[in-house]
Amino acid sequence: MVGLHYTKKVFPSGFRMIYRKMRSPLVAVDFWVRVGVRDEKPEKNGLSHFFEHMVFKGTINFPGNLLSRRVQALGGNLNAGTSLDTTDFYLVVPGEYWKEAFSLGIELLFRPLFDPKDIEREKMVIIQEIHLDEDDPEERLTHLLHQRVFGGTPYGMPILGKEETVKGLTREDLLEHQKRFYYLANVTCVVSGNLEENELFAFGEEMVGHLPFSWEFDLSFFPPFPIPIRQIVECRMDVCRNYGAIGFLCGGIKSDDFNVLRLLSVILGDGAGSRLNISLRENQSLVDTIHTAYSYYEKAGIFTVFYTFSQGNRERIEEAIQQELERLFREPPTEEELERARNLLKSSFFNAVETTLGSAELLGRFDVIDNVDHPLQFLLHLERLERSHLLEVARKYFDMERATSILIGPGE
Repeated sequence: MVGLHYTKKVFPSGFRMIYRKMRSPLVAVDFWVRVGVRDEKPEKNGLSHFFEHMVFKGTINFPGNLLSRRVQALGGNLNAGTSLDTTDFYLVVPGEYWKEAFSLGIELLFRPLFDPKDIEREKMVIIQEIHLDEDDPEERLTHLLHQRVFGGTPYGMPILGKEETVKGLTREDLLEHQKRFYYLANVTCVVSGNLEENELFAFGEEMVGHLPFSWEFDLSFFPPFPIPIRQIVECRMDVCRNYGAIGFLCGGIKSDDFNVLRLLSVILGDGAGSRLNISLRENQSLVDTIHTAYSYYEKAGIFTVFYTFSQGNRERIEEAIQQELERLFREPPTEEELERARNLLKSSFFNAVETTLGSAELLGRFDVIDNVDHPLQFLLHLERLERSHLLEVARKYFDMERATSILIGPGE
């Protein structure tokens, strides 16, 4: 239907490989590990992100920055990312070097050195990152929102960690983290590019065949989410305008409401044609900017209205937002609005899978926290969604009496 054909193979060790054939001179090799902030203890907050940093500081066969330099010599790109649910490491190289890229990825994940001197130096790098985030009003807004909406759960902790927790991390913590989560059955490798499928799977099986594996899964306890209550948090920063957000706790990527929440986000706050933008910015001039975001994770999600304003007050803006949410039920989305939202979501999807890296990122993330078939299911469900389903989900979550409001304003 959309040309997103792929093959998935699970090896006896539990290691999973997904291949998408693409006509491209580049090959993306993306290793996804099912571990993130949700698996951290509060006193070890930031460990997943610290681990991601430290593997780039040298491995058994490539000490120092030799591995990064080798990837660059191939004309490639190497990077990584940590989230609440996952950690991934990707290499994008010219097609003829795909085997070496795969080997280098294995080296990165399973043979890091964790030199004690590098550990202490990298702590300072991450603490600087934390300070930069604290000085960024948008980053601080998002962190405060997660902290309040997901309060009492690991999802409420920052990905980077806190200065005091990062300072306390040790080499033993890194080794324990590797032992607990970096085993074959906890890893998915997605490869996208113009390769021979059988050769890829045979090579992958050969490369991981000598690595130790375990079927003793370490399932971290995840506490229940707090019952949503009305929360208002206001703070000051050295900024020139006000930054606001209204967040609603909602279902995550595995929820039956996932597709509907994505569609509602586009209808309400994606671009110039969205309801909130037309009403609050164009017609009433209450805000300088306004948009919505649906952040979805394995255990839950947050549906957020973000806005900025130079003059006015939070109460008047929130009243206008509430009126727009209530208008959904009096004036359900028109067929034109639905068509616009569907088209924007489809365009976003196609843009993501147009590149080798975009395909690998999409397929990898869904495979480790849900189901690799989910992207295709999303497109199918998109065409079948009815207005009644939209209104049902909106009623379920969009209750201002259970919303969290954050406002960051100018001042000391």
